[in-house]
Amino acid sequence: MLITPIMALWIISFSIGFSIAKEQMENKVLWVKIDGTITQATADFVNIAINHANEGGYSAILLTLNTPGGLLDSTLNIIDKMQSSNVPIIAYVYPPGSNAWSAGTYILMASDYAAMAPYTIIGSAQPISGLTPITDEKIINALIAKMESFAKLHGRNETQAIRFITHNDNLDSYKALSSHVIEAIALNPYELLEIADGKKVNTLHGEKVLNTKDVNLVELTPGPRTILLQILSDPTISTLLITLGILAILLGLSSPGWGAEVLGSVMLILGLIGTGFNVNYGALFLLIIGAGLVLIEVYSHAHGVAGIGGVIIMSIGAILLVSVPPAPLLVSSEWFTAFLFTILGIIAVITIFFGVIAYKVIKIRKKKPVLDKFPSGYGRTVDSIKPGEYGYIIINGEYWLATSKTPINAGKEVKVIGNDGHKLIIEEVYD
Repeated sequence: MLITPIMALWIISFSIGFSIAKEQMENKVLWVKIDGTITQATADFVNIAINHANEGGYSAILLTLNTPGGLLDSTLNIIDKMQSSNVPIIAYVYPPGSNAWSAGTYILMASDYAAMAPYTIIGSAQPISGLTPITDEKIINALIAKMESFAKLHGRNETQAIRFITHNDNLDSYKALSSHVIEAIALNPYELLEIADGKKVNTLHGEKVLNTKDVNLVELTPGPRTILLQILSDPTISTLLITLGILAILLGLSSPGWGAEVLGSVMLILGLIGTGFNVNYGALFLLIIGAGLVLIEVYSHAHGVAGIGGVIIMSIGAILLVSVPPAPLLVSSEWFTAFLFTILGIIAVITIFFGVIAYKVIKIRKKKPVLDKFPSGYGRTVDSIKPGEYGYIIINGEYWLATSKTPINAGKEVKVIGNDGHKLIIEEVYD
């Protein structure tokens, strides 16, 4: 039986729909790890994770915490995203012996179901600026109100929640459970999911029942965008990029050209992204700069250097710009991942192409000029030529530098008998 294009399209559509339906029916929990200082990269990663869980049919999100704290803005962004999630969020201080201080405590208290592993600690939630604790009542009162609202929503100890800020209280897992600021203690994520199954939790979207028994625990790994943001968010790296970027721009202005200015602009943009500048705007600026360099390569033939630089800058911009689909798509996550790798593959091919061009140009430039064909036959001297010196002759209508072992006066007929590099060796023709 012949399969027509319409039938093939129908079969493919049915297969995709079946795989999506099967994936949606599977009971699964998304595991998101927060390790280290909470930065803009952490907020971006959690944002991606919550979007993925809400669109992928997950029954819950397991957010494991092991952090000394972090940026207040990033923490509040994470909490806002958590509270907007339709999928219940379980926060868990893990592994045993770890901590969720300061920003980690805020996230734990904002979660729908809070748990800790044995010998873990939470607390010390008073904000600081540099090394100095903040005592400004405006900021402190705002954070107290936030923490109190978290405790009230989830039925936890409001007094103790406030003391994390006002008295910098620290509690281990057993004191936290007895003080009613968490709901459970568990040795590992699988034990926690067994304990949490069937529990009712209060969310901003109403009461929900956790369905976490016999689930498939799926760990979400950071993508290229998150990894790059983690690097840029390091205070040392972001400060260094901003400093070197400004210096490079000043150098470029003092020495007209486009190399130093472009490099400085890119470094400055990356440094600003690391300090909290809007990632999408920064990525857009990088794409524009990269595209401009590629156009310079096409129209001015900059020996491949501008093209390679442009493609690299565009690649960085594309990585920072692309995180998750802008809207739900009727394709699997595997398809979208393959699509992203295809785009990156095309960019890699273009980079290799410009690299080959640059290599060829550099190789040709290093070669000494060599003439493949020298004139032969007879000509006439234009200058008088002494032995060991050079003068012009005309042969076949062209002027050539030539030398001779014997003196030859101007206007004499000569014969080419060889060459010395790109100069001819001649002798006089006698009648």
